[in-house]
Amino acid sequence: MEAIQQNGVGVNRAKQWQIVLFPFNNAATNCYLTLMTFIAYYAGYYLSGNFLVGAMTAAVSAGLTVMISTVITLMRVFDGVTDPFCGALMDKTNGRLGKFRVFMIVGNLLLAVSCILMFFVIRPIPWTWLRWVAFILCYVMYVIGYTCQCACTKAGQTCLTNDPKQRSQFVIWNMVGMIGSIVLINLIGGGLLPMIVDPVNEQLGAQYNPMFYNILVPITIGLSLVYTLLGVIAIWNKDRPEFWGVDANPEKTKFKDYVSLFKENKPIRWLVTSAGCNKLASTIATSGIVAILIYYIMMGTYNGLYIPLYALSFVFMGVFFVLGSKTAGVKGQKRAVAQYTSIAFLFYIVLTVMLLMWNPENQNTWLSIIHWAEDGSVFFSINLFTVIWIFMYGCGYGAYNCCSEMCIPMVADCTDYETYRSGQYVPGIMGTIFSLIDKLVSSLSTTLITLFTTLLIPGLNGALPTSGMDMSSIIASGYQGVKISAIICFCILPMASWLVTMYCMTKYELSGEKLKEVQAVNAVRKHAITLGMTLEEAMKTWITIDQVPSQYIPVEQPKVNKKTGKVIEAKKENALDKFYSKVWGRSEAKIAVASSNPVEIPANFLANLQNAE
Repeated sequence: MEAIQQNGVGVNRAKQWQIVLFPFNNAATNCYLTLMTFIAYYAGYYLSGNFLVGAMTAAVSAGLTVMISTVITLMRVFDGVTDPFCGALMDKTNGRLGKFRVFMIVGNLLLAVSCILMFFVIRPIPWTWLRWVAFILCYVMYVIGYTCQCACTKAGQTCLTNDPKQRSQFVIWNMVGMIGSIVLINLIGGGLLPMIVDPVNEQLGAQYNPMFYNILVPITIGLSLVYTLLGVIAIWNKDRPEFWGVDANPEKTKFKDYVSLFKENKPIRWLVTSAGCNKLASTIATSGIVAILIYYIMMGTYNGLYIPLYALSFVFMGVFFVLGSKTAGVKGQKRAVAQYTSIAFLFYIVLTVMLLMWNPENQNTWLSIIHWAEDGSVFFSINLFTVIWIFMYGCGYGAYNCCSEMCIPMVADCTDYETYRSGQYVPGIMGTIFSLIDKLVSSLSTTLITLFTTLLIPGLNGALPTSGMDMSSIIASGYQGVKISAIICFCILPMASWLVTMYCMTKYELSGEKLKEVQAVNAVRKHAITLGMTLEEAMKTWITIDQVPSQYIPVEQPKVNKKTGKVIEAKKENALDKFYSKVWGRSEAKIAVASSNPVEIPANFLANLQNAE
């Protein structure tokens, strides 16, 4: 009843500070996700036995690199397999800590313990095969912890708010969390530590030095713990049955229902395919390995490019997150994903052309920002090529990250749609189905990057690129291979993923207007059930929005000029609106309005309320 009485129309809104803090649960898991981008390096120095001796042939080194990436990929697949079981358990949970808080806390503790074991405790194990077994067991614990906590980011939004405008704000505050997690860990691990931790030798960078992890892992654990506490505080007062869908009885959900769910809920199928491809694109394009390939091997100065370009890209990302959130709040999250994925694709066409222009003998085709002279002094030098790159990369980076993060609140929309479609409130399984497909697709990133670098660049001798390698010898071995590898990893693979995303959005049904119907139907059903009506009867009584009484349908308040008091007329359809309608809006519901003959809640149920009062 509290959710209905809160706004009088069945809209459940959160406090603004809750909207601000809850995305930090995603930041907590992103800390570990970013830490694991260095796992191939760690596994290389630790699991190989004699990797650091320098006695390996190129063939053995390449074989070990592929084996490590394969193990990591298989662990990601296992990660996805555990998701449905975690989701099923979450949907049946209703304890003193609610449905989501317990998974957030337990998940973060498992992550911390697994990383302490993986990076520190098992190091003294002497035998190589025992090292592999211990490493894999620790990784299994990591996977379970990550699944438990990560699923709550998607699932918890269903009880936090169902207001489309508030849900769309997730991308803005999630960006703040990204800066404090993905960006910070990448800057420390990819920028700061290589400057202060000694390389192992001339061929292998700081990432192969145990000291690198002695510093990075404790920082990751501490940050993630703080962010988890912020997320738990944000959802504390919302993680209660009155905010859990229409009929939130965890005993009614059976595992067989999940098969039917994925079969019948078309929006979640298209969303997970789209989001999985977006995640694949994002993981590859932002990989530290690809950054070293472009900024160090191709452009010649990793530290002088990586940190300033990475920082500048987040300025652009902030602009696109604000624009994307505004688009999603007014026109729906589907519109935002389709629109900004298309924009990212256009900017990356230009980046592809720029990489094609690169020539190691022509410095006008190099990126140039910060340089160190032989005497240790620092000077700045920026050419036209760099200015164009910063703008194109910044806009492309901002646009595709906006789309990637927008998919998270869309899972909550699909959960509400499932309640509307079947009456089931299953945020856990919806969130973990999303994660399962997302992980199965994105698990390819490490393997793809490894293949398209080690196989195309002979000068790497089978190893992954690091900042400690001799770039001149790598380029001398065949710079065309370097160029092709960079174009494939940085541009072609992400652009192919975005084409899939754009197609998926033509099939995704949950436009802004359709979601108004979903929320209105769910609101009147929930109210009737609280008054004593059965779920089955409520499902049969209200099916579409034309049956819903007007008080359950959120009405957009007209915008008023504060100075004149006059109503501001809606803007006319612009070129983007027309293009979107032709490509993605053909099957969308155009207007969500109430009927002049709605089905009111039967008088006998209203009498129950009066008698209770």
